[in-house]
Amino acid sequence: MEDNGRDLLLIAHYYNRKALEFEPGRLPGTSRALTPREVDAMTLLALGYSRAQVADSLSISENTLRVYIESARSKLGALNTTHAVARAMSRGLIVV
Repeated sequence: MEDNGRDLLLIAHYYNRKALEFEPGRLPGTSRALTPREVDAMTLLALGYSRAQVADSLSISENTLRVYIESARSKLGALNTTHAVARAMSRGLIVV
């Protein structure tokens, strides 16, 4: 049951992101600010922490971390996690 709950959380994230595309007046590709937890996750990844270490440092599961990373990637228009970290750094959203 716990594994299914984690998958449902990730599906809910993607569903929410898709629903936001239909929001009236919203421009496609509009950059949104990262949440404090997304900033924390991206910062620790930029410092070279593994996903397991980041999850442990933030006292969250690796699946919850995955949701934060995917959300940040979406907001930054990044192709992968490394690209997201690079974009966050270049935009001054994280400093290492």
